[in-house]
Amino acid sequence: MTVTLRDIAERAGVTSATVSMVINNKPNISDATRKKVLKIAAELNYYPNAIARGLARRKANSIGVIVPNLASSFVVRILQGIKSTNRDIDYTVQLFDTIGQKVNEAQLFRRLARERRIDGVIVIGSAATDEQLRLFGQEDVPCVLVARHCDTISSVYVNNRKGARDATEYLIRKGHHSVACVVCHKPNLPAAERLAGYRDALEAGGVAFRDTLVLDVPDDDMAAGMKVFAKLRGNQRTGVTAVFVPAGDNVAIGIVKAAKKAGVRVPEDLAVVGYDDIPAAEVIEPTLTTVRQPKLEMGDYAINMIVDAVEGKETALKHKELQTKFIVRESA
Repeated sequence: MTVTLRDIAERAGVTSATVSMVINNKPNISDATRKKVLKIAAELNYYPNAIARGLARRKANSIGVIVPNLASSFVVRILQGIKSTNRDIDYTVQLFDTIGQKVNEAQLFRRLARERRIDGVIVIGSAATDEQLRLFGQEDVPCVLVARHCDTISSVYVNNRKGARDATEYLIRKGHHSVACVVCHKPNLPAAERLAGYRDALEAGGVAFRDTLVLDVPDDDMAAGMKVFAKLRGNQRTGVTAVFVPAGDNVAIGIVKAAKKAGVRVPEDLAVVGYDDIPAAEVIEPTLTTVRQPKLEMGDYAINMIVDAVEGKETALKHKELQTKFIVRESA
């Protein structure tokens, strides 16, 4: 059953005209009345066909950017790419940090899609399902997904399989035939793609895949890397001379720190290769060999794609695959 302004007015004890003024954000309404009307509208699930019609008459001139964690250096570099684009863009950027919690993320998607406070949205590294992401399309809000491919949403992403293959092939060429792989299956990380690239390289190099050499960490931080180092040195993994860490540079740095503490030389006793090329990769000793993701480019492509969609210059879904770059430093 469709909820009308009159339904809200009756519950709130005000006139339909007052409800209309609140919904359309008109002045001369007391804060108490405004809060009461909006609370009842939410309780009745009155999402704004009316609001959408009102806002459709004028643009918000705002792009929303949803991120899983503003403290992440990976996210920060993508945001720098968004802000430093060469294009002259007359839009403000609003940031929304979901801290990687799927429930909060889904609620935020629903609210932004239906309230239309933004003209378009960029979603970075989301753990959301395709169904949740489709909320924006259902409400005619253009959306671009960054760092993950999606068939139903325009996206900018990296060829993670090739990036992982390049790293593993490098280690094999260096003479390592017992290469461990440390992955993290957090929802916003493409663990399966990177693990597939690792396996591709082993097969191409004639090295047998051993599932005992694949280690899973619960998080992509240094603490996880320091803890997994003990497992790398366990009986089942005797002879491991190199470790590829698609779980990310922070985990790789944790492994390097734990190795140094244990008297294991990097790279002489254990070669370590990370993934992402975060700023800390250049200052850790030894400096970290890693797979660089083109974060600035991802941000630049994303903002241009979303503006084209908002302004009607691009109506079809668009996907942009970018390539990684293997960075050789001291750790491998």
